[in-house]
Parts: sequence; structure tokens; C-alpha cells
Amino acid sequence: MVLGRPDEYPRAKKLFDAGRHPTFIGPDMVARHASTGGLLFATWEGADVAVALMNVRRSVLLVLTVVPACQGYGLGDAIVRYVAPIWVRVIEANVPWFERRGFEAVGALKQGRTLRTQIMVHSDVRRLAGRVAESFGDRVANGEDAEHSAARDGGV
Repeated sequence: MVLGRPDEYPRAKKLFDAGRHPTFIGPDMVARHASTGGLLFATWEGADVAVALMNVRRSVLLVLTVVPACQGYGLGDAIVRYVAPIWVRVIEANVPWFERRGFEAVGALKQGRTLRTQIMVHSDVRRLAGRVAESFGDRVANGEDAEHSAARDGGV
């Protein structure tokens, strides 16, 4: 994986087009996320074969495109494991692919300009949130904050 720079929109655009990304991703979006470390290129034998765009501050995978010649070999799966997003925003047709990788839909599909998209969260995070809610449920319901609860229990 190679970290992209804000000025590498043409490089990313070439992969969006080659991978037949279904929506337009503009130069401003690429530059904005690249400036925070969210533009990644996968290369094979010196050639770019995939691109990922992430909102690293919110841990959201926004774009994942693999060129057709490299699809079906586990590259997309490896990239998802590498960037380890908590959230993904995917087009409706790709929901099953992300479900097989441990993501769960959150809310209803949203209609975009031409395609419907789904927000998904990794199931590990959802399980963790459930355990946290169970652990603090009574305390939160009784109006206690975490600092006071932890101090009372001898933690933090």
C-alpha cells in the first residue's frame, strides 16, 4: 500500500475509471481525504491496481476500487482488513460483499443521485457497543457519568 498525496487525483481517477467505479469522485474529495492520510494505492509489480479513499478521522471507508484484472483474488478483502474501517458507505449492490466481511447495515438505504447507498458498521464494534451498554446501562439509566462510576468502582 502506498499513501497518496492531495495532488494525485489524476492517478486515483485513472483507477476509478479502470475499476468502473459507479459514481463520480471529484478532485476536492480526493484532496481533502488525502491531506489526512486517507488516499491509498495498492500496487503490483510497479503498477497501480486498486485505490481506497477513507475519512480517517471518522474511520469511514468511502471508496474501494480494484481494477478488473485483479478482482477475485482477495485484494479488496486484504485492503479492507488493512485499513480496518469501523464504518463503510457502499452502494446497494455491494452490501452482500461487505456483509461477508463482517459489516452490518445501519438504518435504511439512502437514495443518492443515481444509486442507493448503505451505511454499515463492523460487527465487532456493534458487539463492543452492546457490551459497554450492558456494563454501564444501569449507571447511565440512573444518571451517573462514567467518571463517577469508575471512581466508585476503584478504576480510573
